[in-house]
Amino acid sequence: MSKVSVVIPAWNAEAFIHKTLESVKKQTYTDYEIIVVDDGSGDETEKEVRNFLAAESVNGKCIRQENKKIAGARNTGMRAAQGEFIALLDHDDLWYPDKLEKVMAEFEDHPEVDLIGHHINMTKDGKLVATIRKGPASPRMYERLLLVGNALAPSATVFRKDKALAIGGFRENPEFNTVEDYDFWMRMSRVSKFRFIDEVLAEYPVVARSASSRVEYHHNNLEALLRDHFREYFGERPGLAARLLMRRRLAAVYRSAVGQLLESGEDPEKLRNYVHRMLLEFPLDPKNLVRALQWAFR
Repeated sequence: MSKVSVVIPAWNAEAFIHKTLESVKKQTYTDYEIIVVDDGSGDETEKEVRNFLAAESVNGKCIRQENKKIAGARNTGMRAAQGEFIALLDHDDLWYPDKLEKVMAEFEDHPEVDLIGHHINMTKDGKLVATIRKGPASPRMYERLLLVGNALAPSATVFRKDKALAIGGFRENPEFNTVEDYDFWMRMSRVSKFRFIDEVLAEYPVVARSASSRVEYHHNNLEALLRDHFREYFGERPGLAARLLMRRRLAAVYRSAVGQLLESGEDPEKLRNYVHRMLLEFPLDPKNLVRALQWAFR
């Protein structure tokens, strides 16, 4: 039985899944199995995966299911996993060869830890765009995630399977699609100890800018997720300090939407609406004022 189960949710990934699987095959740590969940693809993803596993004699399987979105695909993979640890890898992301070796050595040195994350590079056409630094760990990790922001990336995270299953895995609510991982980290942080390696061990290629409709969809779901956690954490009648914390966090969501819409250059009306909401929620944050000035003088 392998120690690590590499869970790869895949949807219409025929064109790039081979490269992703190769990055797993090149790992210096070899005690793993690969579980690809073909989430109702309309292309030859399943065939490409099965051909790779057979040709490379890799310990793995491909599970075909009707489309359940990424949360459902990850849950299917985790339930089928035989390993003690789950290493998530999105279907178009890549690991560097020593990723699993370094992460598993860290678990060996810190057996009290349940989840380990690391940094990840953003690339475009094979060139480095930015290094996305993840973490840091905090004694109050849930509050840090809720009130500051997401500090993890799926392809840059490994965790204990039993902890993940104990919280019910990823929530498959449609209104949390695209932010299901953020919700998962927050719920995991309540029952797990996190640790981060200060190294870049993976990368994800940027394909194209998000259309304004996708920006709005993602940020609407992010807002819905945060409001759900706010109700659970602060209660139905939060005090003044809690309301200020919530408003500052929601303003950061709107600021993120403004930044992405400025970059895409699309839909001035949506952009104006997010700027208005950002300033209405928390006008005194200097970051919000800077973003509003960027919009005004764009």
